[in-house]
Amino acid sequence: MGLNKETAARLADARLAEWQRVSYGEWRAMLDDKDIRQVGGEDGKRYTVVSYALDDGDERIRIVVAVDDGGWSAFAPLVRDEIMMPDGTFVE
Repeated sequence: MGLNKETAARLADARLAEWQRVSYGEWRAMLDDKDIRQVGGEDGKRYTVVSYALDDGDERIRIVVAVDDGGWSAFAPLVRDEIMMPDGTFVE
């Protein structure tokens, strides 16, 4: 059985929601740092949730979350991202 994409998407979206509360200045300080967590999904499986920030150019910061279940999905995880502008708003 492959990656449960619904569960992985919920985990990624929850992590993005947490990180959206971080200020632009804090993000600049965390560029290229990675946060790796093992999280239990509601389906009983363990998921790896990797979160990091990248300089996206023009002072934008791209916040990326990748989720896999340790199987084949580790080679092609579910990925969600957001772009934060210098004023703290997010690109739609």
